[in-house]
Amino acid sequence: MAVQVADFGDEDDQRLRWTLLLLVWKRNEMKHPLISSRSRLMFVVVAALVLGLFFRVTHIGQKVYWHDEVFTSIRSAGYLSDEIVPTVFSGRLLSPESLLQYQRLSPEHGWAQTWQALTTHPEHPPLYYLLTRFWMEQFGSEVAAVRSVSVVISLLAFPALYWLCRELFDSVIVPWVAIALFAVSPFHVLYAQEARQYSLWTLATLLAAAALLRSLRLNTKGSWGLYAATVALNLNISLLAVVPLFAHGLVVLAPHTFTWQRLRRFLVSLLVGSLAFVPWIIVLIRNWLALRSKTAWTTASPPKSVLVKLWGLHFSSDFIDFGVPLEHVYTYIVPPVVLMMLGCALWLLCRRAPFRSRLLVVLLVVLPSIALILPDLVLGGQRSSSTRYFVPTLVGVQLAIAYLITHLLQHCASLQRRLGRGLLLLLLTLGVISCGLSWHAETWWTKGVSYSNASNARFLNQLDQAVVISSLWDNTLGNVISLSHLVKDEVQFQLVIDPMVPDLPDGGDRFLFYPTDALLQALQANSFTVEPVVQDNVSLLKLVDP
Repeated sequence: MAVQVADFGDEDDQRLRWTLLLLVWKRNEMKHPLISSRSRLMFVVVAALVLGLFFRVTHIGQKVYWHDEVFTSIRSAGYLSDEIVPTVFSGRLLSPESLLQYQRLSPEHGWAQTWQALTTHPEHPPLYYLLTRFWMEQFGSEVAAVRSVSVVISLLAFPALYWLCRELFDSVIVPWVAIALFAVSPFHVLYAQEARQYSLWTLATLLAAAALLRSLRLNTKGSWGLYAATVALNLNISLLAVVPLFAHGLVVLAPHTFTWQRLRRFLVSLLVGSLAFVPWIIVLIRNWLALRSKTAWTTASPPKSVLVKLWGLHFSSDFIDFGVPLEHVYTYIVPPVVLMMLGCALWLLCRRAPFRSRLLVVLLVVLPSIALILPDLVLGGQRSSSTRYFVPTLVGVQLAIAYLITHLLQHCASLQRRLGRGLLLLLLTLGVISCGLSWHAETWWTKGVSYSNASNARFLNQLDQAVVISSLWDNTLGNVISLSHLVKDEVQFQLVIDPMVPDLPDGGDRFLFYPTDALLQALQANSFTVEPVVQDNVSLLKLVDP
């Protein structure tokens, strides 16, 4: 008896093959849940990277070009405050263009003038500003062009972060989690779009830590030579880089790491790297009084309660930053939660991670924080009030949290895996929301004394004829030029040095912009009165004729 065989068509045969493949894939997924988990993780990482790239490369010129950024352009272009002040603080009427010329390169101010300008501010080592000078020669002096230096550097931090995580942890997951968190970190996105050295310092911190671990692992002359190069890089970016370098020394001296050969090669690398910093050490010695004068603001002592709130906000800005006022309820809820999460991460790190890895991460978190906070508690001052000085700490915080999330994602219990996925998605979502809020804004807390300039400019640009009057004090030059970036050509500036009283023009609206007490008293002595401009975030005083 013949057996009848069913005749499947090509379409049925193809459908059967796909069904069998699907069954095999489902079976493998049930046996190995991490396979599907990793594919989902990579999708999340890629999405975070795309969003992080978008937040970094768009709206580069939108936010206020604030006081410190103004001085980045001034010094990189080779101008001295001593040559600008007598020219512009003369009491004559100035157009915005008359002030903005000091933001651009000129044939009369070359590299020698740039170096001379940098030496007048010895608190800032020269590497970033020399790089900016080169960048301005290639791409121009506009706000977006100057800020794009930091954008490019911030993108280079991604492979550096991956390298550091691979040196720290025997895991292929931790680097990708860390990269996802870094991509949408509000702090790192903000400073990726600021014409200051902090994104470069972030990159240098990552490179130095990775190079140190590689040197300890390989212990070859080549690896220690690379570490010496990162030492030179760090020292020529920030004076505060000595603190993480000190942390590196403690790692080398640790019992599980120490050998006399490693110590000797570390010290030689440190010495060789420091040789590149010798020219700036000479500048520091020659301009010691200028250094003390430029950093005198750090000795002013705000209330300790304010400092404590700021410390919490420093740490939380790594993951969430809604830009709310200091006294908002947010300040009392979010930072403590982030600090508790960090505490759990450090506890887990100390229990599970290799000794060398946990020691380096803990020291990165703790030592720079102590170096800034302890002097303020003991001696008074506000060194610890600026988030930007906590760059190495915030790098360590992200490494610790990435390790915590990875541990949960790879846990054998499904509850912990769900907790890890939930925590990662929560932090990424909060980061995206935070970056979205600041991406759309004209100003943010990072803009310091120039925070209100966008509102000031919007108000002035509504008037037919306006004159902005100010007198010289610590922040006037940078703040006035910051405002001149935003106002229309019809707005004029009249700047004086106390006790000079400006010869006020007839007609139009006249406003005082952060006047000194001496200027206010002189105008009031001539029967002028002042009225605050009643408008949100406007810091102008209207001058009323007698």
